Amino acid sequence: MALRFAQHIGNSLLSLAKIAIRSRLMPRFQSSDSAVIVVGNGPSAKPLLDAWAASGKSPLPLMAVNMMARSPYFEALKPAYYLLADGAFFNFEEAIYQRAELHPHCQRHEGYQQTQTLINETWQSLLSPQAHPFTLFIPQIYKNRWITRQAEASSHVKVVYFNYTVARGFEWFENWAYRKGLGSPQSQNVINSCTFQAINSGFREVYLIGVDNNFHRNIKVREDNQVVVVDDHFYEVGQKETPLKRDDARNSPVRMHEFFANLHKAFYAHHRLASYAQYRGVQVYNATEGSFIDAYERRALP
Repeated sequence: MALRFAQHIGNSLLSLAKIAIRSRLMPRFQSSDSAVIVVGNGPSAKPLLDAWAASGKSPLPLMAVNMMARSPYFEALKPAYYLLADGAFFNFEEAIYQRAELHPHCQRHEGYQQTQTLINETWQSLLSPQAHPFTLFIPQIYKNRWITRQAEASSHVKVVYFNYTVARGFEWFENWAYRKGLGSPQSQNVINSCTFQAINSGFREVYLIGVDNNFHRNIKVREDNQVVVVDDHFYEVGQKETPLKRDDARNSPVRMHEFFANLHKAFYAHHRLASYAQYRGVQVYNATEGSFIDAYERRALP
């Protein structure tokens, strides 16, 4: 008990120091919508999106993530909210936006030119003058990136910045930091971030679709012991295998135990988000059939 108390004190003080250094005070976003559907990239989302596209509308406003903008659903369903969190969406200049092969990662990472091409196409869709008005959530650490400035200059995009500074410690301290928008639970993937921002944006109900989270079913080990993940996002034309590599000079592989350690963080984050949602009086429902997330009440869409 004494050791745990000491750990909470240490983590709280360390997190407070990180908040003081990294976080910024900024206007808080509060939506006028009472409920939202967070659209994950899992293949289970496709039947719902197809049905909504055919009818021309979704039952509630949508919050989309990552490369959904490349799909026909972006134009058909016009998500009111969008969130990008991965640094890969921001860490490049105009020349790379025009020519993906110029990215330095293309020299070290197998297939990275394709990844940057998809990132460029995502931004081209988001920033197209023909795109509908929407709110775009971006970590404030990317505020001064070239592509972020383009988003700010787009008349149809409302940019909302959020702090991604992981806060740990006493639960009351974490809840204070989360509610103020100064700290965040550790978000191992974009759905963790998206759920957190939805809770903090004034929605009273948050429905998750396409959050299959069956990553463990989509990994393989090649004969050279390289761990690869099979992408099966709903917007993929065909499944492709992507080697898991670190972003370092040696392009070293990610090992299986490290992959599962990351999964642990992602699943734990959902449980922490569930308890934070309860603290805020927000209902988060998992509407994804067959999802491996066990943190939220299962409920069908209204």
